[in-house]
Parts: sequence; C-alpha cells; structure tokens
Amino acid sequence: MLGEIDNAHDTQAYTCRLSLFRDYGLYMRTIGFVLKVGAPEAERAATELAAFLHEAGRTVLVENSQEALACDCHATVSHDLAVESDLLVVLGGDGTILRAASLLRDKPTPVMGVNLGRVGFLAEILPDHAIPAMQQVLDGTATYVNRMMLEAQLPDGRRVCALNELVIHWGAIARLMELDIRVGSSSAIELRADGLIVCTPVGSSAYSYAAYGPLAHPEVEGVILTPICPYAGLKRPLLIPAHLPIEIILRKGEDLTLTVDGHTRWALCPGQSIRITRAALPFVMVKSPGRDYFDVLKHKLGLTQDERPM
Repeated sequence: MLGEIDNAHDTQAYTCRLSLFRDYGLYMRTIGFVLKVGAPEAERAATELAAFLHEAGRTVLVENSQEALACDCHATVSHDLAVESDLLVVLGGDGTILRAASLLRDKPTPVMGVNLGRVGFLAEILPDHAIPAMQQVLDGTATYVNRMMLEAQLPDGRRVCALNELVIHWGAIARLMELDIRVGSSSAIELRADGLIVCTPVGSSAYSYAAYGPLAHPEVEGVILTPICPYAGLKRPLLIPAHLPIEIILRKGEDLTLTVDGHTRWALCPGQSIRITRAALPFVMVKSPGRDYFDVLKHKLGLTQDERPM
C-alpha cells in the first residue's frame, strides 16, 4: 500500500486515485516542484531533494519560470505541473501552498508541503524532515489527509476553487456594501458591511480569524461566513453545513472585488451573484508524523500559558 489515508470520505474520483496509491508501490514516478518565488532557501532545498529523487529513479519537474533551477538540479521544465506530476512538492510557506492549490484545477494530485515560511499551518513538513518524508511516500508508508475546498461560480460562468477563503470586499474606495446571502433554499440574509469572508475550516485560522471569526479544526465539515466590519444585518460569523450551496447577491457597492486565497482577483458589479459550493475534490496532503494541530495552533497564534492575562 502506497500510503495510509486519514479522514478520507469524499468522491468516487478521489477514491479511484487513492486506490492507485494502494495498488502500485512505485506509482509516484514524476515529482513536481513548486517553489516560493525569490527564496534561495527554497532553491537549496529543491536541489537536495532532487538529488535524492534522481538517486531513487524518479523524474523531477519544475515550473516554466524555474529554468535556471532546472539546469542546477537536472529537472525538466513543465508547462502543466499538476497534470504531468504524480505528486507536488511545495517548498515555501502557506502562501506557496495556496498557489499550488490553484494549479491543480480539479486534479486530485497530492501535495507534500515543506515549510520554509513563517506561518506553517498548511506546510506540514519541516525542512530537515523533507527527505525522510519523501522516502515514506516512495515506500508507501506515508499518511495522507484531505482538506475541504470551496468552488465559486463567477458571474461570467467561470469556476474557481479556494483552499482558504473567498473574500468579497471593496477595492480602492472604502464604502459599505450591501449583500444578500442565501443558504440552500432559505430566504436571504441581509448584510451591510465592508465585506464578507467565506472560508473553509483550513482557512479559519487566516483572514477570517483576523476578522474575529471562529477557529475550526481542519477535519470539521463546514463553511464559515465572516462579515468584515458589519454595520447591519449579519453581525456575527455563521457556520453552515458543507453540503449547502451559498448564493451571494451583490445589491449595492462601488469597486467590488472577489479575491481567492489572497492571490487572484475579479472585479464585480452590483446586481451580480456568486454561487459557492463545496468543491468536488479535496486538497490531498502528505501528513507529518507526530504533528498535532493544537500544538501548531498554540505556537503560531501565541496561545500559550505564559501569555495568559493575570
């Protein structure tokens, strides 16, 4: 078996992919690298890991923006990393993980995140553990977890996926916007605020948390709606079941913008609507052995005994 699956309960396509992990011990032949842009430490880690993979008889791919690195680590430049790779190795922080998630485009390619950033909620593997973790992947002893993603249908019909959050906000002009929020077949909930965050449990520790949204364990199945500086209507975060569709109708506002996972933006106009559902496939990650979510939470957010008020 190529890997244990922790918290696996999703779609038929995902199940088929995992059956390949179990049935073929040498299935992962091609490994794609996604690096934090402009980070020498990521390039050094990539070179070391590539040497290990070449020794193991694997092919290494890099993004087409990494031609110089391809020469240094004897890798091949790929123009569609998610399609051509059996596994993506992300060398960077959580922002690089989010960028890798945007590359997948409905492909159930698993991801191994090596944490070279400051936050590290998503990037599970410490740099010193990267080669042992990769050996577990190749041996079939790694553990995988799946994280829920969101899919948004834009007004023009395009679909985008988010691992952390979708944010509706103003652009250059700070003014209140008016939204209607319809969950499932219920009547609309009104909101007058600076914006709205729609996030996954994974994203609950990011922008939503800064806007006083609740923290949710990544294995929780739900969607959090967190208003930004609410003035009227929905004034507190709302947690809803993951299977219910959400429709957001833009009633009033200027310079409205939708931002996906902090890196992609679309302009919006009053009268338009966005439909948000749970994505068909989860984000599949290699889990670090012994990494405890609550320990990470306490360390990253400063929730330690020494910092409690007297």
